Amino acid sequence: MHENESITLADGRTLSYAIYGSPVPRTTIVYMHGFPSSRFEGKFWHSACTKHGIRLIAADRPGNGLSSFQKDRCMLDWPRDVIALADELKISQFYALGVSGGAPYALACIKSISKERLLGVAIVSGLYPVKYGTAGMLMQSRVTLWLAPWMTGLTSFFLDSSMGNAARNDDPTVFENLMSMKVDSQHDGDQKVMKDPLNWPIFVAMARGSFAKSGEGASWEARLNGSKWGFELGDLLLGENGIALTLWHGDEDVHCPVGQATKAHEAMAGSVLHLKKGDGHVSFMFRDIEEMLCDLVNEREIEEYMEVGM
Repeated sequence: MHENESITLADGRTLSYAIYGSPVPRTTIVYMHGFPSSRFEGKFWHSACTKHGIRLIAADRPGNGLSSFQKDRCMLDWPRDVIALADELKISQFYALGVSGGAPYALACIKSISKERLLGVAIVSGLYPVKYGTAGMLMQSRVTLWLAPWMTGLTSFFLDSSMGNAARNDDPTVFENLMSMKVDSQHDGDQKVMKDPLNWPIFVAMARGSFAKSGEGASWEARLNGSKWGFELGDLLLGENGIALTLWHGDEDVHCPVGQATKAHEAMAGSVLHLKKGDGHVSFMFRDIEEMLCDLVNEREIEEYMEVGM
C-alpha cells in the first residue's frame, strides 16, 4: 500500500495517487473516487483486491487531494490524465471502477480510451446526468448541482466554508464531528457501515483529502456534474462491440437516485444493471465488494489466480 505517490504531467501539473491491493498483481483497476472525495477512498477495496491479485490505483482528480487544479477542465480531459498515469506506470491494459461522483469520469474513459486498452468498466452508486432527473436526491445535493454551473466561485466559497475550513483545522476532531453530524442524516444501512470502526477513519480521510488545499477542486467537480458532460451516454460503444459496462445501484440511494441509474441504463445499450433492493448509497458495496470485483475482472481468471496462489 502506497498512499502518497505522484507524477508530473506534460503540462506541469501534479497528479497524485495511491496504490492499493496486491503487490504482485495479475491485473490493474484504475479507481475513480466520488465527490467530494480523494484517493484515500480506494482503501475500502484494498483487502479484497489483495485477496484476488488485483492492483488498484486511485488518483486524485485535479484540485482534489494533492493533485494540481486544472483551470477550465472538462470531463473528457480526465481520460488523458489516466492514460498518462498508466503510461508512466507501464500499464498496458486496465479496468476502470467509478464510484458515486467517479461515474462520469469512468464513462468519459469509455468514450475516449480504446477497448484494446480499457478492458471493462464498473460503476457503483453512480451519479448520472441531471437531465435524467434529481427526484429522490437530497436537497443540498440538488442545490449544489444547480448552482455550481452558474456560480462556481460561490459554490467554492460555500463548500470551503461548510467543509474545507473544518477539514484543514489543526484540530482533527473538528472535521470528525462535522462528518458525524452528516452521517446521522444518511440511510440506515449507510449509517451502519460508515460508523463501523474499520470504515470510519477512511470516510473521514477521503473527505478531508478533497479539501486539502481549498474548495476549488470540489466546486469545479460540482460544476461539471451539473453541466452537459461533453458526450452522450447513448453514444458509448458497449457490450460485444465495445467495452463491457456494469452498473450497481441501491434502490434507496438518496445521493444518486435510482431513477437516474435506470434511465442511464436504458440510454446505454449493452450496459448491465444490478439493482440492490433495500440498499442505500454505500451499504451494499461493503457486503458485495467481492462480487463486484469478480464481475469486473472476470471471475474465472480470479479463480485460476486463487488456485495458483494456494
